[in-house]
Amino acid sequence: MNNQTCPRCQFVNAKQSPVCIECGQLLSDDLDATRPLNSPPSNRHRIHTLVFQIGDDNLSISLKMAERVILGRQANHMTDRPDLDLGRFKAAEHGISRIHATLECNEFGVYLMDLGSRNGTYVNGQALAAFSPCYLTDGDVLRFGKMTVTLALVTEENGDNKYATATHARSKTGKLEESIRLMRV
Repeated sequence: MNNQTCPRCQFVNAKQSPVCIECGQLLSDDLDATRPLNSPPSNRHRIHTLVFQIGDDNLSISLKMAERVILGRQANHMTDRPDLDLGRFKAAEHGISRIHATLECNEFGVYLMDLGSRNGTYVNGQALAAFSPCYLTDGDVLRFGKMTVTLALVTEENGDNKYATATHARSKTGKLEESIRLMRV
C-alpha cells in the first residue's frame, strides 16, 4: 500500500502527504526548507516565547520542544476548539477560520502552518500554501485572514515556560494537544 502512519496519532495518511491530515504532525523531512549545516546544541530545554501584538493588546505564548498551538475562533457547536481563540479580536469579521493555523516548535525553531483556512495565512506579505510550514523570526508580520499581527520571538535556552500549561485531551477521540494560558504583558 502507498500509505504512511502518523507517529503522533497513528492515523493512516496518503504516502505523498507531508503532514498528517488528522493532527497536523509533519510526516516527512523532505521539505524544501534549508536546514542548518551543524545540528544545533541540545534544544530539549529551549523555550520560545511568542508575543503577538494585536492592536493595543499583547498576547504571550510559550512553546517547548514538540508543543503545538492551534489558532482559530471558537463556535458554540464545535467539539474540537482552537487552543488560541482569537474571537475577542473580532475573528469572524476578519475572516479567521474556526481551525485556521498551527504554531509548532521543533529542533529548528517555531513554525507556522496554515490548516487549509478559507482566507489564508500570510508571513511578511507572502501567502502560505496550506499545510506548508514556514519558520518564524523575530519581527515577522503575520496575517490571518484580514487580521494583522506583529510577532516578537524570544528564545531562552532554559526558560520557565511561564505562559504554557500541561497537556490535556482536546477531543472525544483522546488526541493530546497543548493548552495555553494567555497573559497580558
